[in-house]
Amino acid sequence: MKSRRKIAIVGGTGGMGQVLVKELKPYADIIIISRSIEKAKQFSNKFGVQGGTLKDCNNADIIFVSVPINSTYETCQKLFQIVKPGSLIIDISAVKTHLKKLETELPDHISYISMHPLFGPDGSFKDYNVILVPIKENNWLSELQELLDNLGAITSITTIEKHDFFMSKIQVAHHFMYLILASYLSDTPIPPSFFTRSFKKTLANFQGIEKNLNAILEIQQANPYGKKTRTEIKSLVEKFISLNEAEINELMQQIKAFKKDYIIKNE
Repeated sequence: MKSRRKIAIVGGTGGMGQVLVKELKPYADIIIISRSIEKAKQFSNKFGVQGGTLKDCNNADIIFVSVPINSTYETCQKLFQIVKPGSLIIDISAVKTHLKKLETELPDHISYISMHPLFGPDGSFKDYNVILVPIKENNWLSELQELLDNLGAITSITTIEKHDFFMSKIQVAHHFMYLILASYLSDTPIPPSFFTRSFKKTLANFQGIEKNLNAILEIQQANPYGKKTRTEIKSLVEKFISLNEAEINELMQQIKAFKKDYIIKNE
């Protein structure tokens, strides 16, 4: 970064907010923002940074918004009335549809870049993908990319529409499969002595999903392509329900295409 910035992290007491605090502390002066000043002070003491409420974003150069998806739009609206001219707001919402409305309401004196770290509260930026959606970057983009490079992140730039469409495949479809499997097995307790090696791996992955279940269900509901994605999955299940020879041949062709695009290409 060009100079040591002051960074406010709204929602800095939550899971992803705490990741931001820990990762950004070596590069900036951090203030944890919470609705409760007592909670903000508790976590600021834990991390050795400042704590405050939303009004204390008024002196920050960069404001990260790490709140639930359904609260992002309202929180940003409030920040528009508080932050100083020339500052940058960065939300980390996993769904970007709210940006279409915010884009029309963004004051001239404020910059805005939306960011999606593709990891959960147990992760870190190093070697993980981070998606950036510039709304009005006013020369902040290169500085943000430099900061993320320092953190070891792998950054990509996209649009609102492309982000939510791709995430409907990578997050909505992926997580939905786990949720349906859990629902399917919920009324059939099976002894662990019958668990296969691959099923044990599935259970380990599910533990990570269950840990972030509220956020995952929010994504299912808020992604504008979510219902369409789940409907397409339902249609595929019905299509291959018999698994006759013709269906198997078609399925094998699709698996071959999947392997080429998602496995071989990324080896």
